[in-house]
Amino acid sequence: MTLASDHERLQWYLNAEKKILMQQSVETAEGEKLTFASLATVRREIERLQALLASQRNGGRRSMIRRNYLE
Repeated sequence: MTLASDHERLQWYLNAEKKILMQQSVETAEGEKLTFASLATVRREIERLQALLASQRNGGRRSMIRRNYLE
């Protein structure tokens, strides 16, 4: 079993959000069904993954702290 990258997980959640908005249910790898009631949870995970990927693109928080310390 391989772990999905953050980018792949983000794409999965974006697709799940689309399906939920079209009033379809989505099943997770663990067998949990996500429905319209789960939309807020899906959106929070999308925001978390987007922030994580943006942080990684910018060198991460540690890199920023080091740069500020050296300036």
